[in-house]
Amino acid sequence: MLAEWSEQGDKQMPLDIGGVISRTFSIVGSRIGSLLGLWGTYFVLQMVLMFLIFGMIGASALSGGFADNPLAMGAGVIGMMILFYIIYLLISLASTASLVHNASPAINPTFGDSFGAGLRAIPGLVLLLLLMIVAYIGAIIVLAIVGAIFSALGDAGTVLFGLLVLVGAVYLSCRLSVMFPVIVVEGVTNPITAIQRSWRLTAGNVLRIFLVLLAFSVLVVVIIFLLFALMGGSMMGLGGMAASGGAGSVGAMGAGFLLIMLVFVILGALMAIVMASFMACLHAALAGPEAVAETFQ
Repeated sequence: MLAEWSEQGDKQMPLDIGGVISRTFSIVGSRIGSLLGLWGTYFVLQMVLMFLIFGMIGASALSGGFADNPLAMGAGVIGMMILFYIIYLLISLASTASLVHNASPAINPTFGDSFGAGLRAIPGLVLLLLLMIVAYIGAIIVLAIVGAIFSALGDAGTVLFGLLVLVGAVYLSCRLSVMFPVIVVEGVTNPITAIQRSWRLTAGNVLRIFLVLLAFSVLVVVIIFLLFALMGGSMMGLGGMAASGGAGSVGAMGAGFLLIMLVFVILGALMAIVMASFMACLHAALAGPEAVAETFQ
């Protein structure tokens, strides 16, 4: 499959902007059950991790084990928090990877296939993340030096430098936009190979990728704005109930806030699913229509 996709990607097929967006929501609708199941599984894992870590911190504080050595207690808390964030990051990466895998139109995976793919993708994604961090630090150093040279030209040089950096950042974002699904869907474990593969897939389609990213981002922002506008009205209604006083109004307000928290969780799940589906559909579109068509045969 990887060899077939590489051949198709090298053909530099034109990207259908509307097709990517429409296919994204079509995939979400047709696979919502498995996608929600995957998101919920990882969400539970994250919650269990949080309760375990903070439970350990609370138990240590209540037991007084570090009472004679506050520095050791502080070091222990910091160590557990670092461990929490590392494991949380790994679970988050696996969660997004599983969602991208399950949402890819180029394959027809089961829940178990996607869950396993998410776990297997962790090493490659961690290596890619570390490589991006190193590249980012190197870019900051180079840009600082080049920026100082441009600033010597005055305000015009500063503005020109800012524009060049913006254009360069957008260009690189478009060329590297499918690294994640390359690792997850195609099973590439080497981050450098994933970058090269993404570079080949996006060749000749930078402008179209930018337009589809822009259109999708605007659509998502509009949807979020509308949802928050509706929720803002609910919040104002709850505030009015609280201002009226009474035990009943306080209880109703508490129930309302719990409901709003639940809505936020649901919105977070849907946003994660939609974003993962978009990445998967963009990758499948760039890999070639033959790969996408195989799913529905």
